Amino acid sequence: MGREWGKLAVGLIVILVAVEQLVGGVESLSHTFGIPEFLAGVTIIAAATSLPDKLVSVRSARAGKRATSLGNVFGSNTFDLLVAIPVGVLIVGSVPVDFAVAIPMFGVLTLATVLLFTILRTDLSLTGVESYGLLAAYLLFVAWVIAETVGVTQLIQGG
Repeated sequence: MGREWGKLAVGLIVILVAVEQLVGGVESLSHTFGIPEFLAGVTIIAAATSLPDKLVSVRSARAGKRATSLGNVFGSNTFDLLVAIPVGVLIVGSVPVDFAVAIPMFGVLTLATVLLFTILRTDLSLTGVESYGLLAAYLLFVAWVIAETVGVTQLIQGG
């Protein structure tokens, strides 16, 4: 049992160091190439820090542990919203929330949730076509964020 706790501790330390390096690297690249922080945060950093969750979910699904796979995704997102954000604020002291940015993002989050559950209404399963549709929805989201960042669209006023 002690050995397993040790593996967990080492794994968490590796993740902590890797994420710190990732964030530093992305910040450096964003300054070098003039990529706005918002764009880097909502796309590159968000995707990269979610990769461990993706790998756990895929591995669980391949092992036939569908409930574990789905639980990992929902648990991770719930943890991010209800623990990661408040802990970050506790460390920093306070964080101003720009509702001109937050409201459209919450709208996208709500639409993504409705889209997922609309697709899952059929026996709570995803087909390959539906999976590609969800990937396309994410790429559309990234394209929209890029369009906002370069000024093509103006839905997010403070971004």
